[in-house]
Amino acid sequence: MRPDLPPGIVVLPGTDVEGAWERFEMFEALHHGMRICNPMHGSDLDEVLGHLDPAAGDRMIDIACGHGELLIRAAERAPIEGVGVDLSPWVLARAAGEAASRVPDARLSWWLGDGKALPKEPWDVVTCLGASWIWNGSAGTARALAARSRPGAAVAIGDLILKQGADPAAIRQEYGAVLTQADYARLLAESGFDHLDCMVLPTEAFEAYDRRVAESAAEWAIRHPGPDADRYLEEQRTWAEDHRRDRQFLSWVVWVGRRAGTA
Repeated sequence: MRPDLPPGIVVLPGTDVEGAWERFEMFEALHHGMRICNPMHGSDLDEVLGHLDPAAGDRMIDIACGHGELLIRAAERAPIEGVGVDLSPWVLARAAGEAASRVPDARLSWWLGDGKALPKEPWDVVTCLGASWIWNGSAGTARALAARSRPGAAVAIGDLILKQGADPAAIRQEYGAVLTQADYARLLAESGFDHLDCMVLPTEAFEAYDRRVAESAAEWAIRHPGPDADRYLEEQRTWAEDHRRDRQFLSWVVWVGRRAGTA
């Protein structure tokens, strides 16, 4: 039922490959019908890439790359040297296949493992769209990406912020401390980023994402009927309910900027 891990995928030290297949099957069941595993659409990715402006020869790394769509689109724009990192072998198998089909001559590599294990070497373009949990939140993510970007590097971070008008005190018990847009901008500036742009996705983007998740889960259940598929369908319904609640208070955003300084 599962694909083979394509040849050429780099397995980072300490990665439990067999455990990762099992752990992330549910995520793949809920996302296999998508190229983008978050509320963004293709036009949003293109806007982000317009700001990042990857150039020939740039070294670009996308942490928690999912099905690889951002890197593949970057390689369609310019002959970069790109690396996509993810904990799920399911998504990397898909990413490698998509890259071979769409950009067969591109210098793209796919690394299986935890983003925290990445060496702190300087990259020209560094992105992490929607996986701030890797470094235990927004502040850790900002520090981690700063440590992996050269001065002047282009950086993009996708995360959740407090929706404008929502009361932080009223939701702290449920969500913990949630940064406002202004809070996040200050955090990134303090972490060494400047020239920041913030793309706030509309509520409808999250609603459309939930519909795509539901469609993927339903299709998976048809193809792979059984107890696991039933469990994934229930998980999808839980996600949808949680997201309906979250959308009252939270917005999904992408920050794009530059690491302060010059190379």
